[in-house]
Amino acid sequence: MSFIYPKPPSRIITLLIVMSGAACCQSFLLNIPQNHGWGQQRVVSLTECYAKANVKKNKAKKNTSVPASGGFGAKPTASSSSKTKKVEDDYALFPPLVDSVKETLVPSPESLSNGSGEELVPEVYDRIAQIYGYEHFNYADGVNPFEEAEAAAEEESGSMSMESLLSASSSEETSSSSGSLLASEFGLAPSSGGGQSDFADLLASATGVSTKKPPVSIPAPPAQVSVSSVSSLKPFSKFRVLHVDPMVVCVDDFFTPEECDALIARSTTTVITADNDEKEGTTLLPMKIGQSKTVGKDSRARAQRTSTTWFHHYAGVPELMAKACRLMGINDISAFEEPQTVRYRRTEHFTWHLDALAPTPELADKGGQRCATLLVYLTDLSEKDGGATMFRDLGGSDGEPLKVRPKKGSALLFFPAAGGIPGVPLDLRTLHCGEAVASDAEQDKWIAQLWLRETPYTPTAPPGNSHASASSPISDYCAN
Repeated sequence: MSFIYPKPPSRIITLLIVMSGAACCQSFLLNIPQNHGWGQQRVVSLTECYAKANVKKNKAKKNTSVPASGGFGAKPTASSSSKTKKVEDDYALFPPLVDSVKETLVPSPESLSNGSGEELVPEVYDRIAQIYGYEHFNYADGVNPFEEAEAAAEEESGSMSMESLLSASSSEETSSSSGSLLASEFGLAPSSGGGQSDFADLLASATGVSTKKPPVSIPAPPAQVSVSSVSSLKPFSKFRVLHVDPMVVCVDDFFTPEECDALIARSTTTVITADNDEKEGTTLLPMKIGQSKTVGKDSRARAQRTSTTWFHHYAGVPELMAKACRLMGINDISAFEEPQTVRYRRTEHFTWHLDALAPTPELADKGGQRCATLLVYLTDLSEKDGGATMFRDLGGSDGEPLKVRPKKGSALLFFPAAGGIPGVPLDLRTLHCGEAVASDAEQDKWIAQLWLRETPYTPTAPPGNSHASASSPISDYCAN
């Protein structure tokens, strides 16, 4: 879902709109937990960024790098350095990050980012658990971290009264509305409520559009789909930590070469399309469909993806679903979006974008924000072949972006929504793109991609797709 404006508004208004969904959270946690050697815990105020812009707006004509709201500064001008131009590629996209946000970036030590992959150090596990919330990430071999919880849930489901259920539900709602859970979990001060109201008034006065939202009726989420069989899979052991804050990790032993080839073959067989009825015997065929939803800067962003995407049935890609659950340390697939494969032919690319979704009143009904992005490279591409995944702001002091070269069987994991904290929709620092595949590349670039939401998600493609249908195929895959 891209933001589309009929005319380019001022920088301040544009960035206020982008960050409007973050108003309910006064600040967000950026750096690694304390006492782990990569710097101290740091909290950066979201309101601080647009406050700086207001202070300096009268100097805008003289200063072309005035910080703007939400962490982005001014759009690069013709006088910008050549290093900035190198990462712009197709068109002038997102302006540079302001200095206060740049200061939160923590590059990876060379010992963790190079080589052929090795076991993760404890500090990385701590950060993924404490900041991003995945406390069972890549849990140890022979351990089922869900066994005790599953047994307790089974026992509780048979004895809890209706009165207890209603009471528990009421308690959860109260806790959620007060913000105390967020404060205790992430060390943030609970919002007094005034900040969100002030931000809404500011946005309304700037745009002429009221941000008052009518009450939203949230339907009951789909039943959770347990896949506890994934605990029988071996943990992954070949990791490269490419960036510490925000966390960007490569898992070099995610897929076997045979699994990569099989997934490509599954995508290139006969497929159904959006205007075709599903026929007998095609229940697990993928659907060739339009572009995936990402946050682009304007209407042109929709035209900047030139690749082809297939949406798969969960049951049709059991190896992908099982290994994704094993890596993230979860035993439920109901929060995953539709599995996808993407093909980039020669010269095709995907320009700068954010994976986090635009904040809307309906987002909570549809699984909430994207908490994690998982890309699996299904083909090898050399440096001269292009096709790298590039993070504009994570490359270091030389001004070049962080480039992740497609390596067959390797998975790339990052977290696009500021650690998945509810109410903070975007981690601007994860701005990335798919570099164009060279015109003389030896082969196409193929990837599989998955997004993990906050809450259970209802799939929309292909027809008849459901999480529940994947339980048996995943169990069969894990047993073999």
